[in-house]
Amino acid sequence: MNVSTVGNSTSTTATINGTQSEQDQFLQLLVTQLQNQDPLNPMDNAEFTSQLSQFAMLEELVDMNASMEQNMVYTQSLNNTMLLGLVGKEAVVEGDNVFVTDGDTSSSQIQVTASGIATVEVRNESGTVIRTYTAEVEPGWSDLNWDGLNSTGDAVEDGTYTVSVSVEDRAGNPLESITYMSGVVDSIRFENNMALLSIAGHDYYASEIAKVGI
Repeated sequence: MNVSTVGNSTSTTATINGTQSEQDQFLQLLVTQLQNQDPLNPMDNAEFTSQLSQFAMLEELVDMNASMEQNMVYTQSLNNTMLLGLVGKEAVVEGDNVFVTDGDTSSSQIQVTASGIATVEVRNESGTVIRTYTAEVEPGWSDLNWDGLNSTGDAVEDGTYTVSVSVEDRAGNPLESITYMSGVVDSIRFENNMALLSIAGHDYYASEIAKVGI
């Protein structure tokens, strides 16, 4: 498993440093103004109070940004730790692959908005259709599990297969659908603070995972 450390707080730190610099400049300006004021015509109390209030607001902003940075780093670390727990588990993602391993066939599912009939074509790695079957589907999620047999009723060899699915409602009108596949999360890596999960040799963002099993 290839996991790199996530912790890019450069932009937040730059903001804090920029605010700290503004705070220092404001304080220097205020001190200079006090040193050079006319003793016979000192700064108005209301104006002086207003400037002190602005200085206090800058201090609060610096503290707030520092706290936000700490919370962000903590949240990233927590999320990354939780994602590591997905390694070795079966995840459901959008896709059309079916894996046959030691005679066992991975599951396929479909998501539709209305009930109908799904026609499923199973293809081998060369693209040849080796099996066609139908399944009733209901609104929401439905299973399209293939039994691992070809058109002659023989068990297929281990390998990677694909399914193409078309769905029609009871009146024969086409329905839009989304096909999902299942696969084991092999590893997780991070790029630009985004987690990429490797499933069957393909990378998926964590947000693309529809379901997670055991």
